[in-house]
Amino acid sequence: MVKDDLLQQAADHSQLKGYVFKRRLLNPSRVRGIGGFAFSWGIYSYLPYLTIYFGTTLPILAACSAGLYGMLSFSESQVVNTIKVIDQGEHYGKLDIAVAVSPFVSKHILVDIRDVKSVVPLPNDDLGVENRDGNVLLISKHIDLATGHLVSKETVLTLPGDAYRDREYIDWLISDKTGESSLVDDYQDLMH
Repeated sequence: MVKDDLLQQAADHSQLKGYVFKRRLLNPSRVRGIGGFAFSWGIYSYLPYLTIYFGTTLPILAACSAGLYGMLSFSESQVVNTIKVIDQGEHYGKLDIAVAVSPFVSKHILVDIRDVKSVVPLPNDDLGVENRDGNVLLISKHIDLATGHLVSKETVLTLPGDAYRDREYIDWLISDKTGESSLVDDYQDLMH
């Protein structure tokens, strides 16, 4: 089991390429969404043939339902896509977090490591793999890179379990760091 864990960590590190967290392109939710769209398109393309057997109402209702299911499964917001530690400049040591606003659009926020903690783990998000729990992150304040303004309102984000990750750094990221004011910067430099 330890060997499998080490192989998984090595595979994750080969996919990260400078990031500490990188979401997989096709997770199960997105696959279900694409499947819903494909089923809806299939029903719509064979609508004349299905109308002969089932009437007009049932095929149209099934195509609309499949399309809605695809949209609901495919749409995700407030989900973390990537996390990268900034190596240089005025924001050295801060986290650049890409947050999904829609399935095709992301926004980037800058977060100090002190302002991030996990509220609750999501054990059902890991697809049965050990040490792959998703988490709900609470970010107390951040800088929105699109506007450059400091947002002091608490933000709740989902850190999905099905992703490539630097496990040691993510464990440090989601831990509660209150009361460790002087050690946080030193430990952040050590981890990065």
